[in-house]
Amino acid sequence: MAGQYSSKSTPIQNSFHTGELSPKIYGRTDSDGYKSGAEIMENFIADPRGPAYRRLGSRYITEFAGNDGRVFVFAVNQNAGYIIVMTGNKMFPITMDGVALPTNFVYNPRFRSGSIGWTVDDNNGDAIFYPDLLVMRTNDSAQRHVYVGQQVTVPSAGTYRVAVTELLGEPYVIRVGTALNNSAYGEIIVATGGPINAPITLPATTAWITVVNEERDSVINVTSIGITSTTVDNSIDTPWIEQDLENLHVAIAPSGSVAYIMHPNYPVHKLTYTYATDSFEFEQVTFTGTPPQWTGQNHPRTGVFHEGRFWLGGTPNESQTFWASQSGLYEDFTLGAEADDGLVFTMAKQGDIRWMASTKNLMIGTTFGEHIVTSVEGVITPSDIQVTQQSAYGSNTIQSVQVGDQIFYVSADETKVRAMQYEFAADNWLSKDVTFFSSHITESGIRNVAWAQNPNNQFACLLRNGTLAVCSYERGEDLWGWHRHNLGGEIKDIAAGPLRGLDISVSLNRRVPGKIYLEVYPQLQEVYMDSWITRSGTQMTQIDNINHLEGKEVNILTDDAVHPNRVVTGGSVTLDWPADQVYIGLPYTSTLRTLPPDTGVSGGSAVPYMKRFNRIYVNLLDSANPKINGERQPSRTASTPMDTRQPNITAISLVGERGWDRKGQITIEQDLPLPCTILNLSAEFNQEII
Repeated sequence: MAGQYSSKSTPIQNSFHTGELSPKIYGRTDSDGYKSGAEIMENFIADPRGPAYRRLGSRYITEFAGNDGRVFVFAVNQNAGYIIVMTGNKMFPITMDGVALPTNFVYNPRFRSGSIGWTVDDNNGDAIFYPDLLVMRTNDSAQRHVYVGQQVTVPSAGTYRVAVTELLGEPYVIRVGTALNNSAYGEIIVATGGPINAPITLPATTAWITVVNEERDSVINVTSIGITSTTVDNSIDTPWIEQDLENLHVAIAPSGSVAYIMHPNYPVHKLTYTYATDSFEFEQVTFTGTPPQWTGQNHPRTGVFHEGRFWLGGTPNESQTFWASQSGLYEDFTLGAEADDGLVFTMAKQGDIRWMASTKNLMIGTTFGEHIVTSVEGVITPSDIQVTQQSAYGSNTIQSVQVGDQIFYVSADETKVRAMQYEFAADNWLSKDVTFFSSHITESGIRNVAWAQNPNNQFACLLRNGTLAVCSYERGEDLWGWHRHNLGGEIKDIAAGPLRGLDISVSLNRRVPGKIYLEVYPQLQEVYMDSWITRSGTQMTQIDNINHLEGKEVNILTDDAVHPNRVVTGGSVTLDWPADQVYIGLPYTSTLRTLPPDTGVSGGSAVPYMKRFNRIYVNLLDSANPKINGERQPSRTASTPMDTRQPNITAISLVGERGWDRKGQITIEQDLPLPCTILNLSAEFNQEII
């Protein structure tokens, strides 16, 4: 292509940490944000350290009837917790491995009575029983195994589920049979950690289940073992219909055993967990000294625990009023003049109370501003209370989230996320728009939010269009970058909660009308497909009981090899070759498209130039080869044995000459169910102007 001027360069993008940028930023080609941003970052995650890496897929747990729902994580302690799912007029406590609470036929499944009920062989290692945690550790000898099992009695022969939750990623085996460590009815080989919820056919009413650690010098940490029913309904009746669910707020009491649930048109209810019996009780709260205004369809919208009191506020008729319980008595709102009596306060500033949060101060967000509640003496009492406005941005009804020392809340128009933090120099709580440089990403409106701190500091926004906008946020470095996640179907709710040092992220997805799926994002299982399940056995050629994927085209991994896609028919797929470990789920494509580069030329900008890549170099970390501008470098090498997958590479992948165009962008896509981490990009690059 002949031109009046020409230049050659090797542009490099060393970082993608600012994520997907708003088109309004595209003119700022000289800014650091532009140089580390992208035009599209979908199903990739912007790492604050620089790389872009593919998000993990969601694991199918169970499903519920309905078209909408709410979900929250109820952590019992650091080792155990429940996922609470709410649908129209129903609530379901579900364990992390998908077990409905009252349906486990295993005795002492969470080891809260030590080793009682369990038969143990640990001559080649250790089996150590703690409440909610069983540690199975083998030694370094050639003869190694540790197994723990028990005989289980079920009501009748039929199909049940094997449910085991293991927190660390060491391999282990589950055997179900006629005796201890016998696999007559089935064997499940678990290659990585995480919950197992697999169907098992029992031809008799008694069976043995055994969990075996056979790996040399390894440790597995099991939090529960079960054989469970597939038919028992463990639902709890609730007053909220589907249309009410979006407006529910949840406050967990400091004890961690009671969740209070608020809705402006219903009395406050509570869900109480009893550790000794491993059971839940749900009921309307009977307050002492109930404010007379709390009646009919006029009840608190939101609540929080702060300074030893339960604070509630924002009733429809008294939208600027909040109440506090007596000190240490969360259900006693009796008013009085003593320091520990209940109190009531009506704010002088216009604005309906939308959310309350507890940090250094009690924070209140209203439709027109953000406020703190303080006192002269340092502890709020009926005679010492003051409310001070800090900013005037205004909030939506979405419950705020604490992120470190900040409060994240959603703007009144549902399109912005603001981070509220105390600034010493200003002696004030200031709010920053963390969506400012990526404002397009939330323009469909935000429905709910969740914060997963460990391991990777991810703040997620559920959007009105059923997808996710996620921000990678590193407070200490003042770095954040937005990216979009599309899970297929329509996400109805999201939540996250801590478990053994990690945050468990969950979602409710409507993939077919009339059903919502509970799906979890295991941090320890690198599976790159959505709504996935896994099956293990010996030389399997047909995978059954995958009805949740009926009629869908699915990705399949067989013993870590990519199998041709199949359509699930009759709840089954037939494999082209036998396999021992199979993963099946919905495919998704991870896409990263760079912004048009401006490498500059003598005298100014190179934006008007036509551009061509002679070669594109993509520096990958432990990845399968992606498509680069539509072309995938050959994936197999002569050194890779037949019948094995080409190993992931930590190297540079490249493609050759591409045509001329005005923008000169690079698009990287990973459509295989395999990992992809991009460290940086470089290219041999021509540009000319005619």
